[in-house]
Amino acid sequence: MQKILSALLFIFIFSSLQAQVIDLGINFGASFYSGDLASSDLRQMVQESRPAVGVFCRLANSRKFSTRFNLNYLGLMGDDARSPYPERMLNFRTNVWEFNVVGESHMIRIRHTEHSASFPYLFGGVGLFHFNPKAEVDGDLVELQPLGTEGQGLPGYGEPYKRLQFNIPFGAGIKFVNRRFTFGFEAGARYLFTDYLDDVSNVTVNHRELFEGNGPLAARLSNPQLGGDEGIARDYRRGSGYKDWYYMMNITLSYNFGEAIHKIFADPVPCPRFW
Repeated sequence: MQKILSALLFIFIFSSLQAQVIDLGINFGASFYSGDLASSDLRQMVQESRPAVGVFCRLANSRKFSTRFNLNYLGLMGDDARSPYPERMLNFRTNVWEFNVVGESHMIRIRHTEHSASFPYLFGGVGLFHFNPKAEVDGDLVELQPLGTEGQGLPGYGEPYKRLQFNIPFGAGIKFVNRRFTFGFEAGARYLFTDYLDDVSNVTVNHRELFEGNGPLAARLSNPQLGGDEGIARDYRRGSGYKDWYYMMNITLSYNFGEAIHKIFADPVPCPRFW
């Protein structure tokens, strides 16, 4: 799968080299997560949203398709205090660096004036993201991946998960374009190939093996109910087998370079028009 995604990323980049319209811009908004430590209440999930910022370059390949390169920085968090299982007492937070390449399909144009129009669009592509889940312990944040809270690295358990992973971004938006500036709103999801964004999966863990193999802190953070003062011969699973997701809602603002932007408005193809 990673080889396929790498090939798609290369194709996206190569296919955009002939574009003539270039937008350079920024985006800012909010991000939130869906997974084992997320609230089942959408309102509380949104309340856990964190800031998200980024920069992008958009290349117009044709009147109906654009390629966009994005570099984003965002925060994510989850806490069992607001999840359906508060008795687990797990929590996490992470910062995420994300680079992706997406294609925008804008088949509809709503023309306002001779030099301004709106473009609803769908987007999808492939990306890379780096995450590093941490948990709060006695007022300090502790990195979870090196601890192996689900037995990673021990005999009979899996290898430590990679903190650099592929994802598949997709979503929808609308952009308002004039001769030099583009303003827009976009909402998107990230399909992930890992269940460890929050360091929690459905692996069966033995508390005593974890205590003896990866140490008291790993045992304590793996199952706060059992603690980390001693190993207890008990098996448990901390979460489900569903992959984690994260989402972004952004406002975008960009500056348009290149004379080809005028071809968008000179296009004689009929389109919806509002005055």
